Amino acid sequence: MLRLLLAAVICLQSVAGSNDEQAAEWRMDTERWRETRDRSLRAPDGWLAVSGLFYLDQGKHDFGSGQDCAVRLTADSSLALAGTLTVTPEQVTFRAAAGVAVQLNGASVQEGRLQIDLQASEADSSDRLKIGTTTLQLIRRSGRLAVRLRDSQNPLRLSFRGEQWYPIQDEYRLQATWVPLPVQRLVQIENVRGGFSEGHVAGNVEFELQGRRLTLEALQESEQTLMIVFRDQTSGRETYGGGRFLSIPVPEGGRLVLDFNRAYNPPCAWNPHTLCPLPSQANHLPIPITAGARKPSDP
Repeated sequence: MLRLLLAAVICLQSVAGSNDEQAAEWRMDTERWRETRDRSLRAPDGWLAVSGLFYLDQGKHDFGSGQDCAVRLTADSSLALAGTLTVTPEQVTFRAAAGVAVQLNGASVQEGRLQIDLQASEADSSDRLKIGTTTLQLIRRSGRLAVRLRDSQNPLRLSFRGEQWYPIQDEYRLQATWVPLPVQRLVQIENVRGGFSEGHVAGNVEFELQGRRLTLEALQESEQTLMIVFRDQTSGRETYGGGRFLSIPVPEGGRLVLDFNRAYNPPCAWNPHTLCPLPSQANHLPIPITAGARKPSDP
């Protein structure tokens, strides 16, 4: 009997030690994930470098630092007139002004075409047109064509002091149930500027927290990941008022890990030149989620 008791104690100690090691590894992994996100935000082409958003109709549009330019660049990165974009129903072309150094995807050019699907409601061009420290990228949002500017010397990027986080907490790492929809549901998603884009609800994540049974809708982000956009009772006070994001791998079965310690701020939390989706009414949680990213601090 004594031997059995000793064996049971050793077994329990072994399990406890294993659990402690797993918890420590999870915490370190979460810290590494947060550091990686911080580096991504600080990158010269990251969200903090976005310095402008300009919508384009058909016709000619000058770009440069001049007051009359449809696409305004900073004076430090451009001449008053750096060039012209021309939009037709079939294509978008550019021509640099005389004496202006322009690069398309790293190659010096004076004119050319910028690739983008002009029929798509949502699209991002892979082309990058660089003038000085500023890069132009074509995007389509809610069926409208726009130029997104990134400036590696954007003061917002240079003054960034890092994301603010709640302490890592075990209780906000949950086992949840994944309930996929038989057919994904097409939805209209409102963004912070009042526009709408299409998204697909892939299913629901069901979980228990703070004694309540809760459900969140998950959007299909990619073939490998789901995106949850949510608000909670900290939104607008301790956390960003427009909600937070949570990316999770597409579950292989009916269970998944929902870790609110990795809830992060959308780009709009810092940058007024970005377009971020707002959470659906179904994703307004009636409880406070004091985990993950806090409201950004002022520079």
